[in-house]
Amino acid sequence: MNKLHVAILTDWFLPGTNAGGPVRSIHSLIQLLKNEIRFTIITRNTDLGSNEPYSDIPPNAYFEKAEVGYYYFSHDRLNKDNMTILLKQLNVDLVYLNSFWSFPFALQIVQMKNAINKPILLAPRGMLGKGAMSIKPLKKKAVIKILQWSKAMSTVHFHATNEQEVLDVKKVFPSAKVYAISNVNYSNAIHTQRIKSPGTLRLFYLSRVSPVKNLHLALLYLQNVNPQLRITYDIFGALEDEQYWHECEALIKRLPENVAVTYKGQLSFEEVQSVISKYHALLLPTSNENFGHSIVESLFSGCPVIISDQTPWQDLQATGAGYALTLANNSAFTSAIEELASLNQSSFDSRSEAAISYIRSNTDHNKVATQYKEMFYESAQNGPIGL
Repeated sequence: MNKLHVAILTDWFLPGTNAGGPVRSIHSLIQLLKNEIRFTIITRNTDLGSNEPYSDIPPNAYFEKAEVGYYYFSHDRLNKDNMTILLKQLNVDLVYLNSFWSFPFALQIVQMKNAINKPILLAPRGMLGKGAMSIKPLKKKAVIKILQWSKAMSTVHFHATNEQEVLDVKKVFPSAKVYAISNVNYSNAIHTQRIKSPGTLRLFYLSRVSPVKNLHLALLYLQNVNPQLRITYDIFGALEDEQYWHECEALIKRLPENVAVTYKGQLSFEEVQSVISKYHALLLPTSNENFGHSIVESLFSGCPVIISDQTPWQDLQATGAGYALTLANNSAFTSAIEELASLNQSSFDSRSEAAISYIRSNTDHNKVATQYKEMFYESAQNGPIGL
């Protein structure tokens, strides 16, 4: 029996890493299932925020590497006709979209579904969430109205990565078939004892620097911490929005002397855990995460997390793994920072182990692999078949 052939369409993929979580999710999924499902990645030949083509990847040509197919479109060749030709030539069983708002890799594909004549599975990747929908809301609502009126999504299946995202999809497409399956992250637990003295705290930010991630709120929380505490906050991530970064820089300049903030650039997938395991905690008051790879990697690295309640990771405080707080409650974030800063070595070590225990108890790769296979086969066949 031939392997099911799934075309994964995404705006950006490796070697680019600026797009963050979605790239991590897709890479982990492929590693999990490539021995059982044939995958072909269709993407751009540039990274998010860059016009520079990848130097070591041939554009507009299909190739295979390590049992996975790849096709990287150049900007001038990325159009409806070439995409239709490619998908027909590949003769895939299922088209798996990894965006909602991308025109060439999502909305246009839905428009082309009759020409492609292949089942479509769409993962919104958090783009229908409250936080994401608050950015350019009028334009997004207008597009959704058109999609609802035209019934363009009537035969499209959806992949949500948590129950909240199921509700987000159902809110705009009530009759849609929606699978709820968590993202995949291949991180392993790292037990590293880092020095922790009462009154000091090493925080980090690990995400794209964009308004939806709320770096500016983190900086506002830090303005109000107890002046007797010594706090460092290192920022890792792509500068996706230059104007927004300039606004954050202005906030950094106004921070008190006991708070030191530094932009450290980007980290490759391979170095994330080795770097962040030297810190005490993650501070990421994001507007929305349908999974949150940086949160998962932080917890696996023994770093408690201070995050918003707009992620799947809700019961952190009860286990000692961190804090999931309402964005409107500025004082709660500041108090969480101060509480972690006050910990001595023994108390922090307990919290670090609690972080690892929490994420271990909330991840199961074998179960997730089975769920993904069932989703792909059912979406391709419009019904379950034997796995």
